[in-house]
Amino acid sequence: MRQPPTYTTWTITCRSPDDARALQQSLAGRIDLNRVWTDTLRTAPNGTESVQAIPHRLGDYFTEIRMLPDARGNSERFRLMFRRRPDAERFWKDLMVNVLGEIQSGAEEASVELDSKGETAPAAAGAQPNGVG
Repeated sequence: MRQPPTYTTWTITCRSPDDARALQQSLAGRIDLNRVWTDTLRTAPNGTESVQAIPHRLGDYFTEIRMLPDARGNSERFRLMFRRRPDAERFWKDLMVNVLGEIQSGAEEASVELDSKGETAPAAAGAQPNGVG
């Protein structure tokens, strides 16, 4: 069975450099590895609905989530790199998509597109780290 990529990097494009800076500032808390995302699991065994809240800490799935400058120096854009833990359960993808969804639905009206994925970290000049030590 093929292993998922260790690094997945997304390009975030905003309307202006000011919007990009504002989004990066607001994003810092949302990509904190101690952040807990609560997933709601609904089941209906024997016709009776059951609701369960399941907490997921970002740091249990990622060793690092980092903002990187745009590879071409465009100030309306930046990159967001997710470094998956080797032992991460499959929910890592759901968490990454939820973080990206928050970016797309935010006030800055940013667009998100896949930049790269693989086993090698992207160039990180000027990166803002958010990893565990």
